[in-house]
Amino acid sequence: MVQRQIFPEEPTWTPKVTRMRAGCARRIIDPPIGTRTENWGASKVHVTTGVHNHITATAMAILSENGESHFIVSIDWGWWQGIKDDLLIRGVIIQELGINENQLLLHLTHTHAGPTTSSDVAELEGGQSAIEYHGVAIKAIVSACRQALAESVLVDVTWGYGKCALAVNRDLPCGSEDIVAFNPNQPADDTLAVARISDLNSKTIGIIINYACHPTTLAWDNSLASPDFVGAARDLIESKHDAPVLFLQGASGDLAPRDGFTGDTRVADKNGRVLGFATLSVIENMLPPSTRLKFLKTVESGALLGEWGEEKFIPETKDSFQRIDLAVPLKVIPSIEELEELWKNVDPNARSVRIKRAKKLREGYLREAGTTHPVWIWRFDEAVFVAHPGEAYSKFQIELRSRFPDRVVFVLNCTNGPGYVYVPTAESYDRGRYQVWQTLLGPGALDELIERVGEAIESLL
Repeated sequence: MVQRQIFPEEPTWTPKVTRMRAGCARRIIDPPIGTRTENWGASKVHVTTGVHNHITATAMAILSENGESHFIVSIDWGWWQGIKDDLLIRGVIIQELGINENQLLLHLTHTHAGPTTSSDVAELEGGQSAIEYHGVAIKAIVSACRQALAESVLVDVTWGYGKCALAVNRDLPCGSEDIVAFNPNQPADDTLAVARISDLNSKTIGIIINYACHPTTLAWDNSLASPDFVGAARDLIESKHDAPVLFLQGASGDLAPRDGFTGDTRVADKNGRVLGFATLSVIENMLPPSTRLKFLKTVESGALLGEWGEEKFIPETKDSFQRIDLAVPLKVIPSIEELEELWKNVDPNARSVRIKRAKKLREGYLREAGTTHPVWIWRFDEAVFVAHPGEAYSKFQIELRSRFPDRVVFVLNCTNGPGYVYVPTAESYDRGRYQVWQTLLGPGALDELIERVGEAIESLL
């Protein structure tokens, strides 16, 4: 009997893979006991009393096609509270590496259980220890970057999407306003972006996770330094793949774990395993590095079946690095005196934290000529990284990914600066949300960000 042989119009299927020269390295940067934290207005203890899981700095060095070095560094810290704090750390790292500021994406995982990033705390409890710690951390971060660059090799980076159910919506309606709490009636973006970095011998040398979820499992009742759920996720993935995991916080302005605001580290570890297993699932489903599928033949059985097989190929090498500074609308910004009057009946410690943050947010971001919001767009053939200093709502990543379905889009909050403000949806301004009274931006800022970044990506592609 003659076997029928018919073939599809596209006889090969190629996963999203990019060839580049890159390296990865990590340093543990645990703060000493007694280092100031200052992450929660409700905290009664303001210094670390121990370490739950390692605070780390993980660096990826990338040598571009033109031989220029670029770095992505993920640190288990919370957020920059002002431009002075940012530049006293990021600025020194840039200087030590001998690069310009657009060659570095210094990303904070946004843990709320890490040491303070403030530089003006010397007179406060644990403040001098924090300042000394920053100096030690800077040296470790620079060392990790140099090692990653020195050990860079040709790699194939496989990009993919998955799903993770850890994050929930955290804008809970309570009458005419919303509070920060689990909202069971509003779905949350569950998209997980993953990259596996493999050398040409197929050895995994690094893994990137991009997921949107506030690390707020550990809250005011916790005094241990911790990367929150990020730590347990890394531990789980690295137990399977002997390579450093680089976690990048996504557009999580409205997203957080369902189980959070606790002092119980077991909950943080449980949340981390949810993310870790989801990431492992994405990696397990990837083809071997630089491998695609080729249609081989048809086979007569109960039905006419088609057989695919693996074949090697050489991935494309293509990169570009761009920064854009976007004009964004401002809201009517209350004076510090007006804020003090507004919050006069709030717990004194919480009020003090709010006022201090409000003052710092304005420094270096508000200018007479208007405010611009920086965005870095790095393209690696099949993947696009979009990084900015603010805390955008998940609509930012949802819209960008829907506009570019043939790419894997990584969206990074809390990266570089200035502009350490929330970027909420327009409808948030009608609900009196925390994110609205924290930000300096007006109702159209997020939509402007989406449109202008979308146009910039389109021009790159």
